[in-house]
Amino acid sequence: MKHKFLSTLISFTLLFSISSTAFAAAPTSSEPNIVGKTAISIDADTGEVIYSKNSDNKIYPASTTKLLTALLLAKNKKPTDILTYSNSAKEQPEFSLNKNIHPLNVGEKISADSVMQGLLIYSGNDMAYVIASNLLGKTNDSTDETKNNFSSIMNKEVQALGLKNTHFVTPNGLHDDNHYSTAYDMSRLAKVAFENKWIYDTISKQKSTVFTEDKVKFPITNTNKIIDPKQPVYDKTCIGGKTGSTSNAGKCLIALYNRNGKRIIGVVMKSVYDSQDLQVFKDMENLINYSYESLPTTLYNKNTPYSSIKVSYKLFKFFGPEKTANINLTLNKNIIYYKNQLNDSEKSLKQSVSSIDPWKLNSNSAVGSVTLSERGITKTYKLYSSISTKDLLAANKLLYGFSLLCIIAVIGILITIIYKIAKRSRSKKSYF
Repeated sequence: MKHKFLSTLISFTLLFSISSTAFAAAPTSSEPNIVGKTAISIDADTGEVIYSKNSDNKIYPASTTKLLTALLLAKNKKPTDILTYSNSAKEQPEFSLNKNIHPLNVGEKISADSVMQGLLIYSGNDMAYVIASNLLGKTNDSTDETKNNFSSIMNKEVQALGLKNTHFVTPNGLHDDNHYSTAYDMSRLAKVAFENKWIYDTISKQKSTVFTEDKVKFPITNTNKIIDPKQPVYDKTCIGGKTGSTSNAGKCLIALYNRNGKRIIGVVMKSVYDSQDLQVFKDMENLINYSYESLPTTLYNKNTPYSSIKVSYKLFKFFGPEKTANINLTLNKNIIYYKNQLNDSEKSLKQSVSSIDPWKLNSNSAVGSVTLSERGITKTYKLYSSISTKDLLAANKLLYGFSLLCIIAVIGILITIIYKIAKRSRSKKSYF
């Protein structure tokens, strides 16, 4: 029995040792494995940067540009509006509905909703020029004329969105050396675009059929493989997104996810071409999984002193000796942020404290705030006094007690004096 126990113990020890060694040989990485040269993820609701990789580096956005073209369509047309297939649209190269699905003639009519779907689902290069020429009101212009006129509209919108490192030339993202952006700017553009219901509903469709007014059918499939259940990169938490690729831009992808109510936008730029056209989608999977697993870092804890201030007050509110109280200011929430290269280089904290009345202090009323500033967002946290007016009174109770005794003594002396004066006055009256 003893030998059997020792044998079991040795076997267990060896198994534990092997398991520990195997576990130690596969440490988890602190950074997501992303082949793309630049990437970023942001909270889709607040815009806060969760992860950043070279996100301010200049990139060519390719067809992800079409998110801006879609936004301009959504701002200027309704889904039921009718657009005209233009001369510049007809001139566009492959990956166009005209060249790859069914020929279209200049002058054909197509609904704005069909154009939007052709733009974002199929990524039709010609659909971008249908939008550009119709918004310009010049459907007979050439590609160069349309491009030159529409680029000014695009860049006005770029400025309005606050995209500081972006300049667009073409409505469909076909390469031009002066057509560029950054992963960060594209995430900001995506945030606004995905907030538009028309765009949101469109990017979520895996398949669709669009029609011309002459009932010509165009069956289309989404270029975003993440929302295709048949693909190995399928993820049901991905709502949709926009792909892009040129030889200069590499493989690009912007996608929106929702897991348990938390929405995150991911951007991967200049990833590589591979035989199965999956790498950029794998990059996105790694980026998004990392982003959802990331927890914010605490800069300052709640209910602990954040800072302190000195407040002067008179002992009897409006008169008496002046005293100084050292008041600790505390937070009722942790100050948190996502620790990454971009946030660490730009975050700042600014304290603002209102004029404090020592005689109105209580732990439930904020006396100031702390503002955490990061790229594109600010978060404000309230500051509370660690002491109340009662605490100030308690701290001076001996002095107040002594003062009360003095007041009582003075009153007693006054009463005695008054009594003596009154007694003397009565004695004089009696004498006369």
